Amino acid sequence: MKYTLYTFHHICCHLIKNQALKPKITKVFNFVMNSLKIRFLPKQNVKIILVFDMSELDLIKIVLLGRGGMGIVTACEIIAEAAYLSGNFIDVQAYPSFGAERRGAPIQAYVKLSRTEKVYDRSQIENPNILIVFDDSVLTKDIALSLEKNAVFIVNSSKNPEYFVNEYNLSNTNKVVVADINYLALEKNLTIDGNPVINTPILGLLSKALPDLHLENLKEVVLNKMGEKLGNVNFDLIEKGYNIAKLL
Repeated sequence: MKYTLYTFHHICCHLIKNQALKPKITKVFNFVMNSLKIRFLPKQNVKIILVFDMSELDLIKIVLLGRGGMGIVTACEIIAEAAYLSGNFIDVQAYPSFGAERRGAPIQAYVKLSRTEKVYDRSQIENPNILIVFDDSVLTKDIALSLEKNAVFIVNSSKNPEYFVNEYNLSNTNKVVVADINYLALEKNLTIDGNPVINTPILGLLSKALPDLHLENLKEVVLNKMGEKLGNVNFDLIEKGYNIAKLL
């Protein structure tokens, strides 16, 4: 999706005779650009694009990274089902990197959301548009740097977004979403062997970064999978994850 706001700004400044108003127009224009997270293309092209808009991607590739027993496979299934309910995708696929989770061992799971055609390829995703990190102790620079341009990086952590940008050399074209969501699960006593189960609150972070994943659709899928009582508890965690997410 391309806009011509840059051109519009120059036209306004050219037409206004009062020189004192031009800096004010520029200030308002820059505020709008920053609010919409819009960046300029190279100088020779006066158009700009909305960098983090994934609505034009025919295929959205998502990698979930963490440890076995954290509910990663369940989370990727919920993502796929909720995305399909949005009506924006004609096919979705969700699958782990191997047959079953091994508790405590590093694990990856994958989601592919296609707007235009059936998905037949169930191979490992090498360059995701979205990376969701349940446990940053298994995150490596190679994985972080595998992100596509204009990607979304989501991590469960008490660290600031700037830490991950600097530590893993993340591109400034990527959106970083960070929240410490372990305590949310602990508050609801959602634990396995004393470890917080964060696979639902982390979906709230994803929903903030990916508007196709509507909260109401997530609620429908979670209630269907978990039943009314446990489903409502988990959807409450999704909403809390959504509300505490910090965007960079």
